[in-house]
Amino acid sequence: MTFSEQMKQKADEVDLQAKAKEFGNALVEVVKAAAGLAAGYAAENRDKVDDVLDKAARTVDARTGGKHADTVTKVREQVDKGITKLVEQKDAAPAPTVPEDRYSAFDDDDAPEGSPS
Repeated sequence: MTFSEQMKQKADEVDLQAKAKEFGNALVEVVKAAAGLAAGYAAENRDKVDDVLDKAARTVDARTGGKHADTVTKVREQVDKGITKLVEQKDAAPAPTVPEDRYSAFDDDDAPEGSPS
């Protein structure tokens, strides 16, 4: 049996494909939750976010002598649109929650025989 055949057999034994799919789905849920939390922060602290963005724009203008003022203005407008869109999506979606951790790096019950863990 070749090495690649052995690897495929081992992957099938531990149901690697299904575990990878579960991991991917869990990752998507975590990213959605993080985006929701960021949207909540942006909605609750829009004034603070705007102040930080204004300060960043002033700093870039000061350090470049205003050379890129048009670009800074355009970027700022796009960031504002993005934040507004994020906040609008938050308002339309249910409150996010971080998914429960169903796997532990320290749980050896599901570890296949011969596993280093």
